[in-house]
Amino acid sequence: MATTSVFNGTSLVVLIGAEVIGYATSCSLSLAIDTPDASTKQSLGWAEEIGGQRSWSLTTDGLATVVPGSTAPYISTAELNALAIDRTPVEVKFTTVNNSVVDGVTPVAGDVIYSGYAFIESVDMTADMENPVTYSVSFKGTGVLDIDTN
Repeated sequence: MATTSVFNGTSLVVLIGAEVIGYATSCSLSLAIDTPDASTKQSLGWAEEIGGQRSWSLTTDGLATVVPGSTAPYISTAELNALAIDRTPVEVKFTTVNNSVVDGVTPVAGDVIYSGYAFIESVDMTADMENPVTYSVSFKGTGVLDIDTN
């Protein structure tokens, strides 16, 4: 059933293809619109803008794993690094999943899904003493960001 009100952020995830990025603790989607100056003398000293290029990006942070990507039931930190090294766009999705389902990747029917292709801009891993190892991955969209429903 579609989400109809304020919801818990735990159910919002980033997927690559059909696999969720593992052990995420936060994620965000950013949309930007360039607004080139279109001011003229007829603007009477007021700035005028036009809608220019649109761009989008995704980020997600979480707890790192050392599980090889080929054996994990999720996108592992190792797999993120391999995809970044490959330098090809990946299909990413930003949507809600049903956390009561065992796999934790079943999309909530009727909810909004944002999807498109993106390059992995960076993968950072941090290992502080006596703390879990964390990761942060940043995606830069290439082309259209589709907005649809699951």
